[in-house]
Amino acid sequence: MNIKTFDLNLLRVFAAIYAERNVSRAAGVAGLSQPAMSNALLRLRKACSDALFVRTTGRMEPTALADELIGPVRQALSILQQSLERPHGFEPKASERTFRILLSDAGEGIVLPRLISAVLREAPHVRIEALRRPNDQYQQLLQSGEADLAIGNLAFLKSGFYQQRLFGDPYCCLVRKRHPSIGPGFSLQAFLMAQHVAVATGNADDLVERALSKMRAKRDVILRVTHYHVAADVVERSNLVVTVPRNAARNARGVQILPVPLSIPAADVRQFWHRRAHKDPANQWLRGALAKLAFD
Repeated sequence: MNIKTFDLNLLRVFAAIYAERNVSRAAGVAGLSQPAMSNALLRLRKACSDALFVRTTGRMEPTALADELIGPVRQALSILQQSLERPHGFEPKASERTFRILLSDAGEGIVLPRLISAVLREAPHVRIEALRRPNDQYQQLLQSGEADLAIGNLAFLKSGFYQQRLFGDPYCCLVRKRHPSIGPGFSLQAFLMAQHVAVATGNADDLVERALSKMRAKRDVILRVTHYHVAADVVERSNLVVTVPRNAARNARGVQILPVPLSIPAADVRQFWHRRAHKDPANQWLRGALAKLAFD
C-alpha cells in the first residue's frame, strides 16, 4: 500500500463497516449510498490486497488483517477528530463523533438507557458504541484511543488513568423461585451446600472466593459463564446459585433476589479515562454527561 496514493476517506469506510458488520448500515453511518459504499469496499480490498470482510449468515466478519488494522485506524481517526474539534471546543449538537465505552453486561443495562437519553437530547448526531472486552485489554484500548471510557468496578486501572465514582452497586444472590431448599432465610450453610454458577467477567466471584478463603471454606462451582445475564437465565431453570451485582438482576424473571450471606463490599462503579484524553473537550463532555446521570 502506498500512503501517497491511498484515499484517506476509505479509513472512515473501513471503520464503519467494522463497527456495523453490514454494508448498508455502514453506508448510513458514513453518509454514502449503498453503491458508493460497495465501491469503496472494493477499493479498500484492492489497496490492502485482502478481503477485509467476509460475508457470513447475516453479517460481514472481519479477516485477521482487518482485526489488526482496526485499532490503529480508530486511533488515527480519533486523533484527527480531536484536532479538528479542539480549536473550537466540542459542539455536541453538531458533532458526529462515535464514542466507544468499555462496559460489562451489567454496566450496559444500567448505564446505556440513561446515557442515550441524555445524548439524544444534547448531541443528536453522536453515536455510542458499547465494547465488551477482557479486563486485561482495557489498559491498551484506553491508551491507544480505541476506547474513550471504561465503566465498572475496575481497581486494576491505576497508573496513567483518571477516575470518577458514578454509583455503588451491592451484590446479591439469585436462586430460582420455588427453589426446593433455599428461601428468604438464606444462610451461609445453605450457600456452602448449594451448587454455584461463576461469572468470568466482573468482580463478584473474586470477592466471594476471597471471603471464603479467609474462612477456609469452599463452594461447589459446577458452571462457569462469561456474562451475568446468562448466569441469571441458568439459575432460573436450575437449582444453582449465582452471586451478581444488584443491577445485573434488575430484569431477571423467575428468580429470588437474596442477600449474600458473606461480608463483601459493594461494587464501586466508576468511569475511567486515560490521561491522553483528560483535556479532550469531547471526552470531557461525555464524562460530564455521565456524571450528571442519576443511577439510584
